[in-house]
Amino acid sequence: MITLLADEGKHGVGQKLHKELLANGADCRYISLDQVRVEPCRNCGGCTYQSYNRCVVRDDGDWIFPQVLQAGLLILVTPLVFGGYSFKVKRVLDKFGLIMDRHYFVEKGELVKGGLPDRPFRLMAVGVREGGSGAEASAFSRLIRELLIITRGAGKPFIVDPGKPAELETLELIAKEALGA
Repeated sequence: MITLLADEGKHGVGQKLHKELLANGADCRYISLDQVRVEPCRNCGGCTYQSYNRCVVRDDGDWIFPQVLQAGLLILVTPLVFGGYSFKVKRVLDKFGLIMDRHYFVEKGELVKGGLPDRPFRLMAVGVREGGSGAEASAFSRLIRELLIITRGAGKPFIVDPGKPAELETLELIAKEALGA
């Protein structure tokens, strides 16, 4: 199963990718972050010391995170914001410490989290370019690759230029890689 979390912005790239995945036979769940409320991580330690691996703050993460855990692949869709992801995506990702091991390790000279207990964390991240420079897209790609190192995950970043002829080709490529991975 694939879980697609999308901060749509004005281009609907997440919805387009969801349709492409379904058209290719994927079992795919689509979650729009436009109407959800995920509070920022407060670094209170409650998930570590009070309610092991469960955030003590009640919000929409309560129903989002089980869907992420059930997924074999998580796809994030976000507008590029200063070479990173949107604040909505950031809030969700910040709480992913809850679904990873709370312990850190050094592996190949990198500080990493323990990962999911029964399988590697699989992530594809789609940055939607809304203008900006090639440097912004490059920074996003580096950010996602570093996230994959930290989480001991597998996957890769993609950049989509909405409204350009290559947009559909890029979405088709992402769908094929998601299904073939």
